[in-house]
Amino acid sequence: MAELRVIDSDSHVMEVEETWAYLEPEFAPRRPRVVHLPDAPQGSPQDAYWLVDGQLHPRLLGPGALFYGTPITSTFGRSKPFSLASQAISDVAARLRDLDAAGIAIQVLYPTVFLDPLTADPRFQAALMRSYNTWMAGIARQAPDRLKWMAVMPLGAVNEAVAEARRARELGAVGVAVYGTAGPRLLHEPEFDPFWAEVERLELPVGVHTGWSHPGLNESGTTYLSGVMIGFTLPVLLGFFSFTAGGLLDRFPGLRVGFFEAGAGWLPYWIERLDHYWTAASWLAPGHPRSAKPPSEYLATGRIYLTCEGDERLLPEVLALLGEDQVMISADMPHLEARENVVAEIRERTDISDTVKAKLLSANAAAFYRL
Repeated sequence: MAELRVIDSDSHVMEVEETWAYLEPEFAPRRPRVVHLPDAPQGSPQDAYWLVDGQLHPRLLGPGALFYGTPITSTFGRSKPFSLASQAISDVAARLRDLDAAGIAIQVLYPTVFLDPLTADPRFQAALMRSYNTWMAGIARQAPDRLKWMAVMPLGAVNEAVAEARRARELGAVGVAVYGTAGPRLLHEPEFDPFWAEVERLELPVGVHTGWSHPGLNESGTTYLSGVMIGFTLPVLLGFFSFTAGGLLDRFPGLRVGFFEAGAGWLPYWIERLDHYWTAASWLAPGHPRSAKPPSEYLATGRIYLTCEGDERLLPEVLALLGEDQVMISADMPHLEARENVVAEIRERTDISDTVKAKLLSANAAAFYRL
């Protein structure tokens, strides 16, 4: 293949205590702090935690178990192939060297610590997200041609989310990041419409990222494996429901949305099930709201994007179903999955053409983010 300007549509920054330096005075005394518990009985290399309002994050065992690798000063963080300075992007040059080594020209950054809500207080959560967005904007300004960022949105406080979307665009964010649900609420519920209307007006793309956003699903996971498969992954499918069957793309025809870090192989199953029950709803519950068209018909609009893993067996089927212009790569640097080289994996595949590979590695992300 010819050389490309490879665009990584989804990687991460690992937050540090400086992330909270921009909290308003009302919330500054509650800023998260890092604590180390090397003798903790859970026996994990994640032996550093965030202390927020007397609670430790992450929780590694029991109902609500999860793992996301921050704070980076844990044994786990220090064992990664990426330096701590690169993980936190406290040294921009260090992250750029890692991009060069991976063959990546541009990287779009998402948060890490908000994969799990840090607090049940919506105003405090909004303040934490504002501080993160301000901090992240400062990092990206040091390498604006190579580091782009998605602003995280406090959907638990809709009015504050509307204001933060405006501010994020002024700060230089290339889009807004949300999770598949807003707590137990689905994203298409009318209470969130003012936010979607503002995002549409601002012409910002929406990134629905995996994360432990739904408290009921979280409670079902009691170990890392069940936590990551149930609490972390399934909300993305719920978010997809909201944008298609839930009618968000009907009500806000200018929105474009991507679904991140859940792979792509779920799409054929999920869209078939959605169409099946969309049809059944027409006679089982004729008065209930639903989308104007069967969910599968929204795939052809060019407004829905997915990220893929480099080695997914069903990737050709997903490309045929969704379209070759709407799938992007995700390197997930510096998280667990970054042990894989997605750029090389895509380049080495023999079941997709070089033209399609170029779209996956570059053109599709450029179109989604309007880079």
